[in-house]
Amino acid sequence: MPHEVMKDIYLIRVPLPGNPLKNLNSYLIKGAERSLLIDTGFNIDACHEALVEGIDALGVSLDDLDIFLTHVHSDHTGLIGRLKTGKNRIFISSTDLLVLDRFRSTLRWKEIEEQSLSFGFSEEEITENRKTNPFKNYLPPQDLKIETIEEGFIFRIAGYSLVAISTPGHTPGHMVLYDEAHGLLIAGDHIIFDISPNITRWPELPDSLGDYLKSLDKIYKLHVTTTLSAHRNPMGDIRDRITELKEHHMLRLDEALEIIKAEPGMTTYEIASRMSWSIRAKNWTEFPLTQKWFAVGEAGAHIDHLIQKGLIEEYEENGKKKYM
Repeated sequence: MPHEVMKDIYLIRVPLPGNPLKNLNSYLIKGAERSLLIDTGFNIDACHEALVEGIDALGVSLDDLDIFLTHVHSDHTGLIGRLKTGKNRIFISSTDLLVLDRFRSTLRWKEIEEQSLSFGFSEEEITENRKTNPFKNYLPPQDLKIETIEEGFIFRIAGYSLVAISTPGHTPGHMVLYDEAHGLLIAGDHIIFDISPNITRWPELPDSLGDYLKSLDKIYKLHVTTTLSAHRNPMGDIRDRITELKEHHMLRLDEALEIIKAEPGMTTYEIASRMSWSIRAKNWTEFPLTQKWFAVGEAGAHIDHLIQKGLIEEYEENGKKKYM
């Protein structure tokens, strides 16, 4: 059932079956005439049933419910095709709509597979990923009207004035919503309190980790008393958490650099296999493929940042990108 976390703002927990994130925290802001839903869940029945049950419990009609998507990932966007009516509106940053459109293209996935080979994945792992990748499998349909917004756009609803703020890093066009008067930040995946958000490589961001760290600094300056995060425990001290997240990535950068200097000439896949990960698996071989994909992407983001800092160099050998 929905839980009121602030006046007229309700948390609806949407289960993410088989996913280590466990749940999505979707937020519904209930207004007198129109309401706003923030993020949706995967395009699967379990997510749809939980979300609609919560919306119905609050007595809100889908026709009167607009939707804001903090970012492009399918655990946030997947259900918009089932929730769209002829009278409601869907919003996302212009940057992440471009990313979404690319990911709904067969050509984009062919490019991803070619890049993955250069990072060190095997042909067998790439073939398996076609079947299991949740981003690919749970995307919303293409024939859907989605409106774009830019930083500074304001959602005025139920006495709140929520300003969209660009926070690239987790995705190229990730956005948070901020109400200064209420000290409220709806953080999406930019800040999660129980786990660190996945920062991966993006063709649109040469240095996604660098962008993420800058975005953390940007939010640190705001007056925030209540943070609503998109996964796990929704609330916590935002300043302490930002400090922890920055320290976490500094340690990861040091670890990646040490591995590369100790054994130059490895692929991203090989570097990731030597890094430490908080996952229930005895070794790299036993990593579930989806988690291996996230790990290689995150290792790659740290490698790219080290390149930007001039601490390592990238070169190509036999179609594989390697580092020294």
